[in-house]
Amino acid sequence: MPETGNNSEIKADIDLIDEIFDISQSESYHLSIQIAEKGLSFCIFNTVISKYIVLRHYQFAGLNTLIDSCKKIFETDELLQASYKSCWCLEVSSRSTLVPERFFDSSDAEEYLSFNHGVKKNEQVMHNFVSGAQLYNVFSVPLEIKILLEEYHPKLKWFHHASPFIEWMMLHPQPASPITLHFYGGYMDILLIKNKQLLLYNTFEVNTPADSIYFLAGVLSLHKMSLSSTSVSYAGELKESPLYVEMIRKYVLRINECEPFSTITYSHYLIESMRKRFINLFNLYGCAS
Repeated sequence: MPETGNNSEIKADIDLIDEIFDISQSESYHLSIQIAEKGLSFCIFNTVISKYIVLRHYQFAGLNTLIDSCKKIFETDELLQASYKSCWCLEVSSRSTLVPERFFDSSDAEEYLSFNHGVKKNEQVMHNFVSGAQLYNVFSVPLEIKILLEEYHPKLKWFHHASPFIEWMMLHPQPASPITLHFYGGYMDILLIKNKQLLLYNTFEVNTPADSIYFLAGVLSLHKMSLSSTSVSYAGELKESPLYVEMIRKYVLRINECEPFSTITYSHYLIESMRKRFINLFNLYGCAS
């Protein structure tokens, strides 16, 4: 597998680059970045042939802050420093608020977020439209992170991870699975869609496998649905949380992994498990473009 650059200070945990990748052609590529508390990931999409050709993932060192880790990565990764046709960033966070389109006013965005989560110092409140559900997703980004990334990519567009998650499931619901779960960094998103209507999206902190079934059962009970007769689909960082899925499997009718875009081509290095683990990152361009 071809490699590029010399990342001496910080090394990628996942580094998958297709043979056809050519950094001199970067201005015909799209760059999607994902920022999470525990790591930074990015993928590169060749817009000419509609193919994902790069995936890199960095796991943050426990002693480094989020901003310090991101600075080191951007200072040493030549792929992040290149110019692209377009660049979008996905903020992975449990702090977001959904507002129906008819009630949304951009001047009140900070108030919407503050009502549910409060607004922290030194953060920028943002929003993006989720067309499949006809609502706005309001979230925040640490101001230092925003300034850092926009130094390298001034036209960067920002999204919350729930946006491609909801958009994809609204447009392409999983067969016979009204409930979809997404796991990441100690949290679980629950999405409930019935008859092409978004009934619920919420985020829950899960510290043990029992937490996952507790919150799932509570959501189903609220909507008068039976745990034993409901099918569930899931995605996310399940490499780190297999026990959560196994716990749920004991109680639900069936549980299956979500499927990413079938119309998109992927490098042969980007195996199915990688595409599912980073499903929101890979789905971002198709859902928001």
